[in-house]
Amino acid sequence: MELVFTAHGRSCDLALHPISTKTAEKIAKYGSEVYSMKPLNWWRKGNTATWGMKIDDECHIDITVDGKPVEVDYDQITTDPLKIRRRMYLDSKAKFLCVLGFDNEICRFSWKWDNVSSFDPSKFDFMVHQWDRIMGEPNYFILDEVRYDGQFANRHDWCDASGFSLVAPRVIDLQQVRRELAQGQPEHEGQPFPSPQITPDTVQV
Repeated sequence: MELVFTAHGRSCDLALHPISTKTAEKIAKYGSEVYSMKPLNWWRKGNTATWGMKIDDECHIDITVDGKPVEVDYDQITTDPLKIRRRMYLDSKAKFLCVLGFDNEICRFSWKWDNVSSFDPSKFDFMVHQWDRIMGEPNYFILDEVRYDGQFANRHDWCDASGFSLVAPRVIDLQQVRRELAQGQPEHEGQPFPSPQITPDTVQV
């Protein structure tokens, strides 16, 4: 049997980059203009990026077996999101993080498995990030990867993209985040992670 999991909605290409105080000051001064500055063209590079499908009210999901739709409890997709404290930057010496990228490109993602012997929705394993406090938006889920019965898909189909707009860069005070989490603050619920007290007035021209 061929199993296909398809999500049509808004894709995310977001990065959480450790940045220096100097770069944080530059972002406070220039805002979204930093995207066009050569020193910051690295936002798509490295292993700090998260690329996937935003799971929200605008996301439509279809699951088929041999072309026929099957019933699945879609709530299971977001029941066990990855924890932010597992991310490498919390154990680093970085003082600040910066959110860069986009989260509004309309497109379609499909995962396809060949030769599936039987279908059981409980065999799905979803890699989902929850960025509520990072993006300042409740229930902010990003579907990064899907496995079935412990197996990655045989084929991926990511297409029908229709353009995007970049988010305004947001700097997060990583030291304050560490303190909050150490005190037992929730990782996903609550106010957005704090920004440092850096304003354009503090930037040295």
